[in-house]
Amino acid sequence: MPVDVRINEVVARNQSTWDDGTMAFPDWVELYNAGDHGVVLSTLVLTDGEGEWRVPDDGVLPPGARVVVGLGAAGFGVGEGETVTLSDASGVLDRVTPGAFAPDVAWARLPDGGPWGATTAATPGSANPTVPSSSLDTSDTAFGWGTLHRIDLALDDAAVAGLTIDRLSPVAGAVTIDGVRYAPVGVRLKSTYGSARELDEKPGWKVDLNAYADLTWRGQKGLTLNNLVQDPTCVREHLAYRLFRAVGVPAPRVGWAAVTLNGLDYGLSLLVETADERFLSRWYADPSGALYEGSHGVDLRPGQEARFEYDEGPDPDDRADLTAAIAALTAPPDDTGVAGVEALVDVEEVLTYLAAEALAVHWDGYRNTNNYRIYHDPSDRLELLPWGTDNTFERGGLDPWAGDGVLLSYCLANAACAARYDARLVEVADVLDGLALDAEAAEVAAWLRPAIAADPRREYDLARHDAELTRVEALLVRWPEEVRGRVAAKR
Repeated sequence: MPVDVRINEVVARNQSTWDDGTMAFPDWVELYNAGDHGVVLSTLVLTDGEGEWRVPDDGVLPPGARVVVGLGAAGFGVGEGETVTLSDASGVLDRVTPGAFAPDVAWARLPDGGPWGATTAATPGSANPTVPSSSLDTSDTAFGWGTLHRIDLALDDAAVAGLTIDRLSPVAGAVTIDGVRYAPVGVRLKSTYGSARELDEKPGWKVDLNAYADLTWRGQKGLTLNNLVQDPTCVREHLAYRLFRAVGVPAPRVGWAAVTLNGLDYGLSLLVETADERFLSRWYADPSGALYEGSHGVDLRPGQEARFEYDEGPDPDDRADLTAAIAALTAPPDDTGVAGVEALVDVEEVLTYLAAEALAVHWDGYRNTNNYRIYHDPSDRLELLPWGTDNTFERGGLDPWAGDGVLLSYCLANAACAARYDARLVEVADVLDGLALDAEAAEVAAWLRPAIAADPRREYDLARHDAELTRVEALLVRWPEEVRGRVAAKR
């Protein structure tokens, strides 16, 4: 009987789609039996033009079944432009020449056994997607709603004791993400105030995949897992970052994950895109600039340069860009002073950020000198980036012109700059209306509800979740019009 086994999927630059059981990430090929009878695997041979790899003897491949073959043999792999051929004693069964793709992008038959296409949804051992990916950015598979990731942390007794003593100092451990294991990695707890929780509660987590080796998952070098204890809706951060991104302000993407530690259920967490050079490269032509994080009370004030945390950049000791901006902000806020600030700070971007912060009701953000970052674009000037948006879209709104942030106060003290800010408030209000985030909030929350209900460590009941979500949805409908009305009343 003729054999109809096909090369079904190939990942030529595997970084995180499949491990071979030894925590190695070789190139791999998936074979699919499209025939109507079983095939003895040991009769199949893969060649790449230079070497050959006999499929390990794992028995018979039944009709409609798949098998993943890790190409771990010395000298054998799927290089760019190489042709991989599948043969048996009767001759060539299939061959394919994958193109040049980013790491973790699969060249696959879509659907199984069908025509070839590129996809970021690598599915080793499972059914392939039916259509190619609209984007070949593998990080897209890490974020967004519709997929609840499974993240299992493993720490030995010494590591657990270490986190009990010092929550912010990383300890060595392991993490398994959607079935793929990474070890060793750095693990620590997240936050010191507000959402900070201990191990016997529901902490947030930071996982550094690069602490000991060059590991990535879907292009990410680390995981930031928020514990959702300050957001009973579980969607406010998603909504706020959606708004910031929609108006052009660089902001993280988010996803959701079910987290365990040593087999103990830690419930639902928000997976937040880590602000690092990969994040910056998605937004800036030059991601090599300095990225600062402002903790509570830290702002562009004289003597506070060293209090900013240096997240990324070429030289942690060089704060000259902050010093120059601080000096400019000490000048009188007349037109000359604003022009001096604008030479160092991207005021247009900052006004958009501040307006988006107001429309997101981000009372715990920059206007409260908390939860924000500053990026120095080497080809431009300083910009503001949002962070920590769990306390958003609540309290019934806020005063868009109130706050302690130096940049906000400086602008509002100048009539022309204040008018620019008012105009930006109206523009962002219009964008928020157009996003229809009230409907999106309801849809995402409905998808999350089983995970929320199953979370054994949540600090709120479902009745509170429902009530808070209803308030958020109502605020999303009325708040843009209210802001426009407040701006109009000033004229």
